[in-house]
Amino acid sequence: MGKGIVLLLRERQTSLDNTEDNEFQSTDIYETKFSSLSYSCAFLPVLSHSLLNIEELTEILRRGPENRYCGVIITSQRAVEGLMLAWKKAFDHNADGNLPIFIVGKSTSKILKELNFNTLGPESAKSGTSELLAEYIIQFIGQNKILNIQPETSLLFLVGDKRRDELPSRLSSVGIKLEELLIYRTEKREGFYAELDRTAKEYERIDWTVFFSPSGVDVALDDLKKTEFWDETKVAAIGKTTGNYLEAVKGTRVHIVSPKPDPESLVNSINEYEATASRSIVDE
Repeated sequence: MGKGIVLLLRERQTSLDNTEDNEFQSTDIYETKFSSLSYSCAFLPVLSHSLLNIEELTEILRRGPENRYCGVIITSQRAVEGLMLAWKKAFDHNADGNLPIFIVGKSTSKILKELNFNTLGPESAKSGTSELLAEYIIQFIGQNKILNIQPETSLLFLVGDKRRDELPSRLSSVGIKLEELLIYRTEKREGFYAELDRTAKEYERIDWTVFFSPSGVDVALDDLKKTEFWDETKVAAIGKTTGNYLEAVKGTRVHIVSPKPDPESLVNSINEYEATASRSIVDE
């Protein structure tokens, strides 16, 4: 018997299998991690993303960003996609590793390293928040005396239209220049209501509902509260920003906050919560 059903408010990641029937097979790392501990997963995509200003970024890369920027900041998977697309448009080879790419999250780092980008971040790219990344950047620039050597350069921040202010504000407070390039737009996914209705009918009970971003909260929360399973579900959030948004802004109880934005951290947090709850029932 499984431990329960986890509703992930994101798209299930798949790839084309190399079998004769060419069926799509799951390669979703969240599903793999949860399945290893006997949880079942349901997926409900709530957001869609469209890339913007790729030609402008392509021109920046062609001109040689090292002459204008002392590094690039990326805090989302969509910004990674934008950078990779622009690089492929600009060049027919991998990166030379000269330009520092400051990143949040292990998955972001892994993808960029495959193209030989020089990825940097706290604890070997295990940073879980933009605030931690900001402190890392401040320390890195100070230790390497970058602003003394290149006083006119700035950092290029590849952002979405919903970006938050914590990282830019912190860097600005210590005199680090930042140029932003809007690289993607986030919108409500077409067909969300129909998918939510289908999910609610398919599952009589959802043990956990996982939110991945404040934008996802804005799109999905009110409609989720109307479902029959909502009163019984427990809420998980990826990262403090999403957790704080749910509780402080939306007044919604969050049972666990994954300390890092990766599947292992989320799965372990939920599993530990359930284990603690089970022990409490036994003790009673």
